[in-house]
Amino acid sequence: MTVLQPGRYVQLNRSSATPSRGTQALVGHLVIDTSRSVLCPQLASSHIAVTVDDLPLHVRWGRTDIALPAGRHRVEVKVDRGDGWGRVVDAVPVAAGHTVDVYYRAPALPGRAGSLGPVPQSTVGVLALLGMLLGVLVLLGVLAGVALALLV
Repeated sequence: MTVLQPGRYVQLNRSSATPSRGTQALVGHLVIDTSRSVLCPQLASSHIAVTVDDLPLHVRWGRTDIALPAGRHRVEVKVDRGDGWGRVVDAVPVAAGHTVDVYYRAPALPGRAGSLGPVPQSTVGVLALLGMLLGVLVLLGVLAGVALALLV
């Protein structure tokens, strides 16, 4: 089975029966589109760890086309940071001769699951992140006000 990554092909070894001569294996394509929020620039240098039916792949952000035999496949996606950032698992059906697009969106904060679905996903935890940033700005404003009051 071949996994198509942007700009190159990677051969995966999978222990399965080879089709008899004169027949073709029934394959479909799973396209995983991975993205992150601009509020998380620290994730840009990380790869994405994708596991399809216990076969691990490390891909870059963006679209990755994976040729698979027809059937339901266990798909696990997470940011490859060693801490399981944004881990999500789902079963994805792939029909022979068809392409299935799934969209993964990394969360804004660690410890939260990412989003995986058939349409572009929103960022989980972005409101909490913005709230924390606002809290830090308010705290800095209060400290600056206290410092000015002490100087006067």
